[in-house]
Amino acid sequence: MTGVIHVITSLERGGAQRVALEIAARLHDPGRPQLLVTGRPGALDDEARARLGTRLLHLPQLVGPIDPLKDLAAAAALVRLIDRQVDRLGSPVVVHTHSSKAGVIGRLAARAVRGVIVVHTVHGFGLDTAPHHAWALEAAERLAAVAGDVTVFVSDADRHRAEVLALHIRRSVTIRAGVDPAPFMALRRARGAGARAVTVGNLKAQKDPLFHVEILAAWRRLDRRARLVILGDGPLRDQVMQRARALGVDDALELPGFVDDVRPYLAAANVCLLASAWEGLPCSVLEATAAGLPCVVKGGWAADIGWAKSVRALEVAATADDFAAALMATCATPPRVPKLRRDFTRAGMLAALDELYHELIGPPRPTGPMFARRRPSHRSR
Repeated sequence: MTGVIHVITSLERGGAQRVALEIAARLHDPGRPQLLVTGRPGALDDEARARLGTRLLHLPQLVGPIDPLKDLAAAAALVRLIDRQVDRLGSPVVVHTHSSKAGVIGRLAARAVRGVIVVHTVHGFGLDTAPHHAWALEAAERLAAVAGDVTVFVSDADRHRAEVLALHIRRSVTIRAGVDPAPFMALRRARGAGARAVTVGNLKAQKDPLFHVEILAAWRRLDRRARLVILGDGPLRDQVMQRARALGVDDALELPGFVDDVRPYLAAANVCLLASAWEGLPCSVLEATAAGLPCVVKGGWAADIGWAKSVRALEVAATADDFAAALMATCATPPRVPKLRRDFTRAGMLAALDELYHELIGPPRPTGPMFARRRPSHRSR
């Protein structure tokens, strides 16, 4: 037997976390099991435990903030965990890391174990949100890139960023972080007149919710009907409310927090807004597109979804006034929203990853007593 071990820092609510969980749950086969290793508890833990059972493994040493002592302990613990799983499953085993922190520690730890093929998915580069530590984060990415065998990019923009950073990547492929469009298709309809935007994202630095409030203020100067709903929560919630009060738009801002079903909010909106500091390929925009909702976004990643003319992409340097004008134009003349291409769907993502695993470690192996054998031990290098 052989298998795939996914590693992610935590199962908080987010696109990378959802993608890792869906892969581990849906591509599992007894002859090629999919395990998921995560650190500190997250909002998706209960769902992951229900779907994966004993294939969900916790590594308490793996934490989000940079902590040299804990990070070294996490790397050592992960080497032991991977080594045990290779000894149990046989080799080769794929260790597939997700997100920046787990990506660095996971790739280095996996490289220290024999019988392992190292795959890492880049869900966006977060270098721009930590300018004071950018040099350290960039150095860590350079070191970890050398340890990987295959790097998966969810967008061509990130692939280009890796080239600019001159990361020494052995092999790269683009596999989109896809979503299931089926639950959103029923929302596709003609949008009436209105000025209601929805944003799906945590209230943290990456999503830049304070800038979203500034956009709302600029938009409201153009249209008094303008309203913004931000679905998510996080450490910047109090700052978001303070900024909204200071700009006089607190009555036009809704913060329902995390919601289990975003569809009612997409159905009530006229446009999807996402002006994050950085993104890989945001699932929220793909879900909005599946629902027939036009989008106004920021960042080079949007070139990947350029085929969807309903997604209006602004430059990274765009101001709040620029976004307000784009929202006005989009609501005034809603564009036709195409259906999602297959390679941006969950089915397309899973098919591409299954093909990659098949190439790297072969198809699922037959299981049962007649196929049992003594597995050799694969000790750490």
